[in-house]
Amino acid sequence: MPRSSVSMRAGIALALLSAFVAACSSSSSTTSSISPASTASSIKTITPGVITIATYGSDPPLITVGPGANQLGGLSGDWINAFAAEFGLKVKLFQTTFASTLTAVQQGKADIGAPVYYTSARAQLYYYTYPVDVESLVVFTKSSFHYTGPSSLLGHKVGSVTGYVWTPYFQKFFGSDLLVYPTAKDAQTAFVNGQIDAYLDADLNYFSPPMSLSPTISVHAVSGGDFGVPADLVSSQSYWIVRCNEQGLANALDVARQKLVATWANLLTSDGAPAGYPQQTPSLVKPAEAC
Repeated sequence: MPRSSVSMRAGIALALLSAFVAACSSSSSTTSSISPASTASSIKTITPGVITIATYGSDPPLITVGPGANQLGGLSGDWINAFAAEFGLKVKLFQTTFASTLTAVQQGKADIGAPVYYTSARAQLYYYTYPVDVESLVVFTKSSFHYTGPSSLLGHKVGSVTGYVWTPYFQKFFGSDLLVYPTAKDAQTAFVNGQIDAYLDADLNYFSPPMSLSPTISVHAVSGGDFGVPADLVSSQSYWIVRCNEQGLANALDVARQKLVATWANLLTSDGAPAGYPQQTPSLVKPAEAC
């Protein structure tokens, strides 16, 4: 059912966002039992004294990159900065695209990859931390576009991003009408400029440039099965990732997150989320690791 951007701002928590805030959860997961005292000796980084983080741009309030060359903010930055301070590490950013973030971690060019969704295939290549946030897949159209569901986009140009967990489903559904961009900002700019009729991505993209809660944009909820996307991928958690042989690093990150439990509510109020943005902290539960 079409939904205007005005109604989204009024009722976004009910219709579009299943929870707080770029990213997938597993139906089978296990809680992590970590001994803080055992983590320090197990941490090793590419550059001694430095934690190198592959990032693919800003998606506030989940993550902000800059303005400094190695400055990280948002909820993700709060977590990483607390971890780095505890272990006396300097933060270094490896800024790249989403797909190249995965490659950078796998090839050992970065210690940690910025939050991504869980899939069983990725779990064979990467080890996951606790979740950072929860996001929902939505369809962005111009308010003048009469959106009635996935079929109403057939024959129209739509955009997505290389490496996204949803992109293979979109490619099968749209065929040559799908344009895949290297970054979310490229896709969003094409959408805002009218080069594509719809943009499919996580809900949090509505709150930052170039869309920035524009009244000319409508946001439409996606249900399980729409565009062939399974229900468990429509609303997904995102996680930091490390190489499979760096599980000690992920476990140390989890310990740092446990220590932030008492202050996490305060971080949520200062992470730059727009007024009225519904934020919910995901449970500290790890996905099914497959390394």
